[in-house]
Amino acid sequence: MESSGCGCPPTASAGRLHHVFVNVKDLDRARSFYGWLMPRLGYTEMHDFGHTSGWTSGAGSFWIKAADPRFADDTFQKDRVGLCEVAFAAGSRADVDDLARELDARGATMLDRPREYPEYVPGYYAVFFTDPDGVKLELVHIPDA
Repeated sequence: MESSGCGCPPTASAGRLHHVFVNVKDLDRARSFYGWLMPRLGYTEMHDFGHTSGWTSGAGSFWIKAADPRFADDTFQKDRVGLCEVAFAAGSRADVDDLARELDARGATMLDRPREYPEYVPGYYAVFFTDPDGVKLELVHIPDA
């Protein structure tokens, strides 16, 4: 879906992330990956501005843009200064498992298969994977206490 303006949701309350931008090496390849992924994570409205694409939900927005050509040989490394990973919230453990199966079917790079991470917080259940440039992504479900 293409629209005018960024389509960003209003900042109804403080204390939440409004948007994220990720630089990508190959915009078409990233659009294909994120165009498949983002609707599965609840970001159903897509905005394409040629050099930038984004997906929005009532909770915020996620954007990709082409990296500066001067950095074409760089690769993502989660331990460098800057972005380490992006974690998205899942509505249930089943959502995490379903996405993992879909990632496998797509041949996506899986870093850690779905499992509990009690060392983080009781009930923390997540899958870790990467985008085509190696950016670390996560889908996590944490149940109510």
